[in-house]
Amino acid sequence: MQQLGDAKLSLMATRIRERKAPTLSMAPMIDCVFLLLIFFMVSTTFTPMPGIRVQLPPPGEPSKEKPKGLVVKIDNPTTNDRDGTMLLNGAVVQFEDMFSLLLNAPQEQKTMLIIQSGREVLHEQIVTVMDIAKDAGIDKIGFAITARE
Repeated sequence: MQQLGDAKLSLMATRIRERKAPTLSMAPMIDCVFLLLIFFMVSTTFTPMPGIRVQLPPPGEPSKEKPKGLVVKIDNPTTNDRDGTMLLNGAVVQFEDMFSLLLNAPQEQKTMLIIQSGREVLHEQIVTVMDIAKDAGIDKIGFAITARE
């Protein structure tokens, strides 16, 4: 009888020793994370960023008439300069002087500002001119490019 009891104990002891530690499967957790990610991506709404409204001219021949208003011509920058040379109605102008010149321009010319730039002019320079024009009270801004040579 004693031997039978010892055999049961040794059998239970080996079963206890044979048990492996429980493992945690990562697959269901990854599935839950992906489902949450998809849920938040689908339920999120994005608001459109306001941009600049641009009215493009109809296709066809460029107009030969001289534009009415002020014209800022920005030449392509040279190898030594970062910014191109700016001409306001034919006179060379710098950023520092442009605000006062636009502010003191005759009222009939202040209806519109046309920015005529070369193809290599940095956008930063054009946007700076636009900001100065807005600060000077000019609401209508047009764009032109120089014809290819």
